[in-house]
Amino acid sequence: MAAKTVTIESKDYVFNTLKEAQKYYDAIVKELFDARLTLTKGQDFEDLKWIYTAYCGYTNQNLDKLSDLEIVGFKGIRTVREKGGQYIPTECCVIIFTDGNSNSTEEEFYTDKAIKEIALKQNSR
Repeated sequence: MAAKTVTIESKDYVFNTLKEAQKYYDAIVKELFDARLTLTKGQDFEDLKWIYTAYCGYTNQNLDKLSDLEIVGFKGIRTVREKGGQYIPTECCVIIFTDGNSNSTEEEFYTDKAIKEIALKQNSR
């Protein structure tokens, strides 16, 4: 099976493999978690925003949220994720949305899952 490339259109960059893209963005999320930072601007912010919106578009999920709310930040959190029947602590991304009236909501977001879906759509045959 040929490796799936992943194109991140927000920075016009092509990762040679799915794993390479996942590793790159997992490191960003881990850094946000370790430093307890909220990312609100810059290339990494634009990339994560593009990944989330592309994923939602490909899966038809949260499209109403994207039309009603604005993404204003990303932060890293530690959560427990079920994988193969085991519950494993892992870092994931939280997206911060605002409605423009200083009301904000947050939602967990797994970059590895989104990037996998994007790779499948970009490499469909």
